[in-house]
Amino acid sequence: MKSKRIIAVHLLNDFSGSPLVFRQALEALEEANLDVVLFTATPNGSGFLSDIPRVATQAIAYKWHPAKLVTLYYYLNIQLRLFFRLLFFLRSTDEVYINTLLPFGAALAGWLRGCRVVYHVHEVSLKPWLLKAWLRLIANVTAQEVLFVSKYTQQQTGLTRPVCRQVYNALRDSFTEQASQLAEANTAFPFTALMLCSNKAYKGIYEFVACARQLSHIRFMLVLNAKNEEVTAFTEQVNPPVNCLVYPAQADTIPFYEQAHVVLNLSRPDAWVETFGMTALEAMACGRPIIVPPVGGICELIEDSKEGFTVDARQTEEVIQRLQLLSSDINLYLKMAQAARRRSAFFSARRFREQITSVFLPEQVSSRSVYSLEKVSRIENE
Repeated sequence: MKSKRIIAVHLLNDFSGSPLVFRQALEALEEANLDVVLFTATPNGSGFLSDIPRVATQAIAYKWHPAKLVTLYYYLNIQLRLFFRLLFFLRSTDEVYINTLLPFGAALAGWLRGCRVVYHVHEVSLKPWLLKAWLRLIANVTAQEVLFVSKYTQQQTGLTRPVCRQVYNALRDSFTEQASQLAEANTAFPFTALMLCSNKAYKGIYEFVACARQLSHIRFMLVLNAKNEEVTAFTEQVNPPVNCLVYPAQADTIPFYEQAHVVLNLSRPDAWVETFGMTALEAMACGRPIIVPPVGGICELIEDSKEGFTVDARQTEEVIQRLQLLSSDINLYLKMAQAARRRSAFFSARRFREQITSVFLPEQVSSRSVYSLEKVSRIENE
């Protein structure tokens, strides 16, 4: 018999980062014998939140539109409909678990029905500012607890009333298992720098190509979250050197991590601040040092000069110096590779599941799990 009903809400089910993390959380709750009902919209037919075993799904009608005013109309309309739908669906004993700050209609309905409301917050760059202020106000009024993917996200969101805690994202068990099969560190030739990102200027794609022009002895691999035609347009525009290979989106990234020696994230701090950094974490699990921005949640993954380097992508010469250092000092490289893999264990799926479960079933968290969480917390603060 199920012990408690969790009403989960996520607006747009697609293949982006936040629904992937939310799926992991819902799977953990289902494994803990909780009755989970998911309200979400899937306009493209499928997404990470589709077909979760033993999770009942209630469809909502929401979609994105390229015209901002139309999208705003869709957004406000679904909030109103979601509010009234949940107002009559919820029981006072339910707990409402909301992914991102956006579904404020669900939060208001849960609050009015006397339900416990829990948010899971991934983003900080909500616009316009008036919308962000409204969503923060609703969260402060309605939420009993808010989960943040990083300290940076919590600081930037600036909530004051709810109980707040960090629940760092975790790698899937299947990926961790594959990553563990790779060699402790890559000693093959040529030395290879890898970056996986969106096809956006603020992601540092032009800086990546600029580094390749200066380091002809290093192979550069750029995997863009883009279709073949977009990759062709990009390469025609920038004309990358022969040592810089550009690829479209990949379903399986393990072969790329296997070839890489170091993995970069060159997001420009003045235009885009990473709230976490899943590709950086994947690289660390594969035993690859990383070079990441010095601000945002992503720099919480490592200690500078231990598992990799924190460098501002706008300082291209500094990025080049770090790549030269790693490619020329094998002892330093091996030391960092080993440290990166060890650090990745901090972000295990098991720890993530324990933390999520403890939010909704604190009384059922075993003493062993509590000890494990406290131990991880001490390591984090050291």
